[in-house]
Amino acid sequence: MLALAGCSNDVKLRKAELQQLATLLPGRYDNREQAEAAGGAGDAAFELSIVPIYAPFLSDYVFYVQENALGDPRRVLAQRLFVFDLVDEKRIVQRTLGFAEPMRWRDGHMNTDLFKGMMGQDVGAAAGACLLEWSLGTGSFAGKAASPGTCVGPARAELTGRGLTLAEPELKFLRRAR
Repeated sequence: MLALAGCSNDVKLRKAELQQLATLLPGRYDNREQAEAAGGAGDAAFELSIVPIYAPFLSDYVFYVQENALGDPRRVLAQRLFVFDLVDEKRIVQRTLGFAEPMRWRDGHMNTDLFKGMMGQDVGAAAGACLLEWSLGTGSFAGKAASPGTCVGPARAELTGRGLTLAEPELKFLRRAR
């Protein structure tokens, strides 16, 4: 009986942690300070816009992520979806999805109603994307790849109230005013 109560508490705890992560993640980030420290190469300065979207066929926790050159919103470098789920009621797992027609979803962070018409055939696994398992540590969330040897993209991530770090190669994005 006590073992069942412990499992129930773990499930509630993981759900609360997922909700906390979903509240903390949205925002506008950039790596301006990192780019300036590396010599100010404009090509290395990026900004991320992350917004929650309504896509219940994927998950209750879906985020549109648009990456563009810092200060040049016309130069979109990547668009993707971060999809978070509670797996086996004990692990927070992030999948990264890409778009079949990226131009259709461009600037979705400025008009999230755009995603209400999204269907399964509009998205697919992003090439080389890792499944990240997230856990709450002391003051931050950490994500690490379930199978790091198979990843093309970031195999580690960290989310704090101050920013988001995507590792390998390490990019440090600081949160900016919304």
